[in-house]
Amino acid sequence: MTDGNESLIGVAEGSEFGEAIAPPPSDATPTSGAAFAEPVGQEPGQLEPTPHLSLSQPTFDSGAESPRGDRHASSGHAQMAIKRDMMILQDHLADLEERWARLEPLLRLASLGGSGLRALGAAAKLAAALVGSVYHWRDVARRIDEARFRSERLAFDPIGQIWTRKVDPHVFVKNLRASFGLSRPTLYRVRPRQRLALANRPRVLHAIANVWVGGSTQLIVDLHDYLGHRIDMEVLTSALPSRGAHRGMTIRLAPQPASRHQVRSAFSRFRPHIAHVHYWGDVDESWYRMVFEAAAEFGCPIVQNVNTPIAPFADVHVDRNVFVSDSVLGRFGSVAPAKVIHPGVDLDRFAPPPVVDPDSFDAIGAVYRLENDKLNADAIELFIAIVEKRPKTRVIIVGDGSLFAHFRSRVAQKSLLSNFEFTGYVPYEDLPAQFARFKTFVAPVHQESFGQVIPFAMCSGLAVAGYNVGAIPEILGGSDTLGESLDETAQIVVSLLDDRERLNAIGERNRTLALARFSVERMAVDYLNIYRDLAPDDIDFLRGLPDAIHFPL
Repeated sequence: MTDGNESLIGVAEGSEFGEAIAPPPSDATPTSGAAFAEPVGQEPGQLEPTPHLSLSQPTFDSGAESPRGDRHASSGHAQMAIKRDMMILQDHLADLEERWARLEPLLRLASLGGSGLRALGAAAKLAAALVGSVYHWRDVARRIDEARFRSERLAFDPIGQIWTRKVDPHVFVKNLRASFGLSRPTLYRVRPRQRLALANRPRVLHAIANVWVGGSTQLIVDLHDYLGHRIDMEVLTSALPSRGAHRGMTIRLAPQPASRHQVRSAFSRFRPHIAHVHYWGDVDESWYRMVFEAAAEFGCPIVQNVNTPIAPFADVHVDRNVFVSDSVLGRFGSVAPAKVIHPGVDLDRFAPPPVVDPDSFDAIGAVYRLENDKLNADAIELFIAIVEKRPKTRVIIVGDGSLFAHFRSRVAQKSLLSNFEFTGYVPYEDLPAQFARFKTFVAPVHQESFGQVIPFAMCSGLAVAGYNVGAIPEILGGSDTLGESLDETAQIVVSLLDDRERLNAIGERNRTLALARFSVERMAVDYLNIYRDLAPDDIDFLRGLPDAIHFPL
């Protein structure tokens, strides 16, 4: 043990190269009362390194009159040691730069070679596609026709004073490239609301049967956006979207029929602290079962999001059930502790346009995945009935799926194509522009657990009408714009379109309600609190600090 007048000097702790700079050896160390002498031939200010520093040797300059002088001497030696370490580091960096400079021509050549190979591959792929198109010209013609149809937009002809369908060239090129697999547009893009993230974050694995366009995928993207700086997240799924891709998420694929090993390996690689399962059962029941069982085997607390009108999975222990609406919770109940969390809305993104298009008062719209989950083949009949009752009404249907061909066929049979516009899939970032084109959102669904597009429309200041089913009255706070039958619902929509003052009043009421109830920040805080409650005790969620879900960038 050393006394209070002894200190370690000249050691640059934490040096990358592990070198220690020490004073001269013990036999050259000045004793008490002797002045420090520099070695012969050494320039002033230089310090000679030694292999060992004894902690028992006094290190103060005996010529100093006070501890202050001792501290100054120690500080000087330490500064010289740090300076020497920096010089060594600079020398190493200079050596590395010289070596890389020698390799630069080879690296450039390799880069050009890789670019050339990619270009040759793309050219070969294009050539193969062109050759194949000769033998499959009917399929090529069909794809071109579908791309053209999805690119037609309703435009007003000032000469004839009528609305006509015209091809948007820019959209047509995009749809044509997508039809032939030459591009994969971005459907959802993760945009973290925080610039900085914690280095060691708790890990949450989201499991969902597919990441197609829809409210469940949107929920996962929102959690990445607003909690990604606090929680490390990955996604396990069995199916990716056929047209387009998602950016900014780590997605692991275990396609159906998946093996137990594929599902378990996702847990083994990521080692999640919590498994968050977005459950809808149905034809994906067997895949979800393997996920639940794998999570139980790994001892992960399980959060189950019940996103559709279906009973929660209960064959393994679930720590928390989250329902997207009171309607679904009330209908199916829950054995595990349960909470209702409404999916949130980016309120700023879906704000009403600064200038309202006067033509939007005669237009109605719907934004749905055209599949047999919420919709069915009869959904198009509501729009047809509205146009037949009010011929000047225009219909904008945003979405795509297996029902697309039937919807198009039914509208053509009724000779009403001049009133309809089918956009196909539209990226999430472009949805606000679509909502700005109409003033009434129509929900022709036959079942609904929540329906995130309805809060989107409400936040945009639109009136919402549709069938009185599922959670729609809960979302709207009433059922005065909802009907029980096709004819009643069509008449409700027509009455709204003929009364602009009521249309505006309902739109303002809907926006006020959306701002109060469907904030995405509030939703993120609710999920963060659930993760905190269920995470193991040794996981650091920075307890006691503010939630810090959203800071301005």
